[in-house]
Amino acid sequence: MHACQKSGHSALERHTTSWYCLYSGKTQEALQKLHKGLRQWPKNGYMALLAANLEAKQGRTDNARKMYAVAAAHALSTIALQAWAGFEVKHRGYAKADDLFAQALASEQARGATDRQVSVLKAWGDAKVLQGSLQEAGTLYEQALRIQPDSLDIIVANARAKEKSGKLQQARQWYRRAIVVDRNYAPAYQGIAYLESNQGNYRAAQQLFQQGTDNCPPHAPLLNAWASMEANRSNIPRARALYELALEADPQHLQSLLGLGSLEARAGDVNRGLKLLHDGLRLQPGNKQIRHSIAQWQRQHGEKEDAKAQLQHVLSKDPCNGHAWHTLGQMAEETGDLEQAAQCYTDGTQGTDSGALLCYEGLATVEAFWGHEGRARAVFQEGHSKCGGSSRFYRGWAQFEKKQAELERASELFAMAAADAPTDARTWLNWALLERRRDHYGPARRCFARALELSPRNPYIYQTWATMEAKQGNTKKARGLYAQGCVICPRTPSLIMEWALFETKKGDASQARRLFQQGANIDPPHPPLLTAWAQFEASQGQQQEAIRIRAIADACDTSVVYRRL
Repeated sequence: MHACQKSGHSALERHTTSWYCLYSGKTQEALQKLHKGLRQWPKNGYMALLAANLEAKQGRTDNARKMYAVAAAHALSTIALQAWAGFEVKHRGYAKADDLFAQALASEQARGATDRQVSVLKAWGDAKVLQGSLQEAGTLYEQALRIQPDSLDIIVANARAKEKSGKLQQARQWYRRAIVVDRNYAPAYQGIAYLESNQGNYRAAQQLFQQGTDNCPPHAPLLNAWASMEANRSNIPRARALYELALEADPQHLQSLLGLGSLEARAGDVNRGLKLLHDGLRLQPGNKQIRHSIAQWQRQHGEKEDAKAQLQHVLSKDPCNGHAWHTLGQMAEETGDLEQAAQCYTDGTQGTDSGALLCYEGLATVEAFWGHEGRARAVFQEGHSKCGGSSRFYRGWAQFEKKQAELERASELFAMAAADAPTDARTWLNWALLERRRDHYGPARRCFARALELSPRNPYIYQTWATMEAKQGNTKKARGLYAQGCVICPRTPSLIMEWALFETKKGDASQARRLFQQGANIDPPHPPLLTAWAQFEASQGQQQEAIRIRAIADACDTSVVYRRL
């Protein structure tokens, strides 16, 4: 029998539930009813837990903690402790959360309730992932798996933790273990296919997605993940078909609606894209993510006032929504109104969602633009203190410190970014460039190697690493990187040009000419390569050839914007 039933409060529990259902849209009224009931029955843990959750929703953290403590002391102890721990994680009270999870686990161990032990260990592991304590998360997941070895959601959670920590081979093994346990478990196929996609192994990812769809019942998240990969590769027809299959599997799958809407707008059918997003809004009228997505597309397509109206609607329901404030700040920046942008970012820092961190980053960037380096640094520090950090946030902070010539501090921040997201190749590449600037060539090589492992089809990594090796006189290593890069990225004229210039300096004119010719055959033409080729031919005494090539370069469509990849 349940603890509350033992205390004779089962009828009261039913009334409490009816109050909560009746006032689910009127949080304040529901709280008034619950607190009135608690004055009459102060030891009713069920009512206290409901009140705690509602107080947390209202942002009244002290009241929430008091109610969680009542719930944990009098009834539903383990459930209340676990809910309280989750609340503390959200508010960065990690030490308190660990203590609460430990109490909950000890309570279930004393009762011998193995299922509940597994639930607590899983929740604790998930909390450690949010904290970035991935090794501790893995320990907790594996402790749970010693109790329930075939728990699929925990096997996949452990795989994701290994993946996030950069232990990719171990992650693959855990995903495959889940498939061995149940070949019809779609999240395992989704996880390993997504891992391969992130590594640039598109063929392997496609095969895994296909295996998943062949072996599993129609599963919208799996199909959506596959569609997203194809969309990122600009395979629009295939992505569209997969999004539509996902919506056949689950017509209300939000991510597929958003994905297909974004795909159609990107493909030029903005009206259909927005219609799909509005369809999603009709399904979930209170969904802030959909409104924000609509606002983003309206903003990108010049409908600024409509975008503002969507964002203001979000803020009318959630005044501290950092994502909405961040987008408003970006819109103000686009019009040159930096004062308004700074105010939007400041308002957004009052929230607790991940958007608040974006607002700290935006505000720091504006302060730095104004030349207020001290204020910018203080904003970064406050954001870190209040919200923790993310790979993007630390990377942005590191770039700021790099511009201020605080290179050692920048290196520390890149290390923090890499610790937060070990598989983010952008961090490793930027860290490598910093260490190269510091003449720390050993660390630079290690960072370049890690970036290349994570993003083997990024030509800029080959180019920048090879350039460093060339300057250090490591001819064989530089040539090997140029050659490898040009095999894997054969249509990157800037990389081919750098190799041709390298061979020119080394005196191998015939190889340089072959490379220039190879780069010139890539469409569209790359004027910097053609100009460099013309200069090369002139240096070789081939004036007529130089004139011919320079004329081709001059005739190129200057409206094309070229960038180094």
